[in-house]
Amino acid sequence: MEEALTILKEKEITHGLIELRSDNILTFKPDVATFKDYSLEVFKDLLEVFLVMTDGTPRPYLCDNTYVTGIVDKKALAFMNEHFPRFATKAAMITNSPVTKVIISTYNAVFKPKVSFKLFTSEEAAVKWLLKG
Repeated sequence: MEEALTILKEKEITHGLIELRSDNILTFKPDVATFKDYSLEVFKDLLEVFLVMTDGTPRPYLCDNTYVTGIVDKKALAFMNEHFPRFATKAAMITNSPVTKVIISTYNAVFKPKVSFKLFTSEEAAVKWLLKG
């Protein structure tokens, strides 16, 4: 019998909703109405909250970018790569965007990320991968 998933911590910020779930996954769901693109400033804002939410202990990370289509510049990607290990053990992104797929493929090729980063089209598949040893 599966244990019911609960939210241990939750914080709403300008960019969307951040949660720490009982399965130990840290999530970010951008605000569909207002969030358009990631930028260096957005990554800095997120990092600050992620570190508080995780109490400095890296966790599996899931972001739902289903409705995000924007391009991320190299400076923002470099910041992300440098700081990912501070809050994430591995990262999964939900997306259907061909542009995002190209950006993440380029990110994985250029930065040789310290944190494994994989794309999914469903939350179920992403969570399954994140929880796998």
